[in-house]
Amino acid sequence: MRNGLVADGVLGLSCCCVVLLSLVGSPGVAHSAEAAPAAQEAQETSPAPDLQGALGRAKAAIDRGAAWLRDHQNPDGGYGPFGEKYVRIKNASDLGITSFVVYALARCPRQYKYVDGPFISMAVDFLLECQQPSGAFYDLRDPSLPNYKTSVTGMALLELNRSKYADVILRSREFVEALQFSEANGYERAKHAYYGGFGYGSGLRADNSNSQFAAEFLYLSGLSQSDELWQRLEIFSRRGVNSPEVDPILAAEGIGSTGDGGGRYGPTITRGPTETLDDGRLGFSSYGSMSYAVLKTLLYAQVERDDPVMRGLYRWISRNFTVTENPGMATRKNPHAGRHGLYYYYHTMSKSLRIWGEPTVRDAEGRKRHWATELIAQLSTVQQPDGSWLNTSDRWYENIPALNTAYAIVTLSECSDAIKKELAFKAAAEE
Repeated sequence: MRNGLVADGVLGLSCCCVVLLSLVGSPGVAHSAEAAPAAQEAQETSPAPDLQGALGRAKAAIDRGAAWLRDHQNPDGGYGPFGEKYVRIKNASDLGITSFVVYALARCPRQYKYVDGPFISMAVDFLLECQQPSGAFYDLRDPSLPNYKTSVTGMALLELNRSKYADVILRSREFVEALQFSEANGYERAKHAYYGGFGYGSGLRADNSNSQFAAEFLYLSGLSQSDELWQRLEIFSRRGVNSPEVDPILAAEGIGSTGDGGGRYGPTITRGPTETLDDGRLGFSSYGSMSYAVLKTLLYAQVERDDPVMRGLYRWISRNFTVTENPGMATRKNPHAGRHGLYYYYHTMSKSLRIWGEPTVRDAEGRKRHWATELIAQLSTVQQPDGSWLNTSDRWYENIPALNTAYAIVTLSECSDAIKKELAFKAAAEE
């Protein structure tokens, strides 16, 4: 079953009065995400967290991060590595990272616009020059990742000025819609595991990471909730969950389920740990960033929160709640793998929980964790002295400060919005 929509385009999820955690830790500076104090894994305390103080801390961190981005713009107007090994085009910015930087600057509480200065106008011009006749965004010299780049660029333009860029956004949306693994592209629900999903746009498989970016862009751009795309996407997303029952298509291929309710990268692939299950089938461990990604996609697809798959995802998220690592990634052989995709995890976590609409998550020990204030405290603590953020793990390009800084700014912005909504709810309840 599906949720109804509300007028402002944000999912209408109820927010109830709850006992809240206090903000743990104090402002500080550290040089990497793993430097967070152990006390960040907070015990339940009272009184309630200092919400106004958390907002101030988030604002200060965002402003420092935005200033760092301004000061690290490349000569071509973009952001990201310039002439380094991470990009395929020497002496050119990375389109995907530039898109996310513009999105972060437009999304943050100050809502930077094109007219505010070259730090954003040059970046927007850089992006617009890369739109292709198909509506996709990519550099002709590097046509990789067209779904991801187009979706994030579309999100950035929506934040900047929906009306001004309406035609550009519509063309982008049509391009992304056409990428779905659907009947129009020869896929069948009962035959193909990747039916309904979205991939990078240049590959042969879909995944829950690219699907969540496509879903967010399509939803925010105004794609009708009655469009069959959402039903197809829901089918794909469910196949990426470790539900108690194994999908028949996957079972026939020797792929099982851990049954813990969490999310994984895709139906037949993973970016996290694998294991051999008791029944001899191959299992893909659930992990944090994908559990949040699937939850967010299903929320955009208007799946009810009391759906068994949704309950399973939220239960996994609650039992594995943490702000110091990407849970489910670390193994005995690689205990540091929890830092893999850490800032992507923060970004996806904050968006998912903000949409979910509750200010606390009850962890495995039954403690109520105020997720927004904990994330703000964590990101404030690990922010670099120069205002950027850095992950010591280079997986998924997270040793590139521009990308992590954009992720962190979006995370802090999501947390700030959630706290502002909570404060408004409290004020209305007191009237």
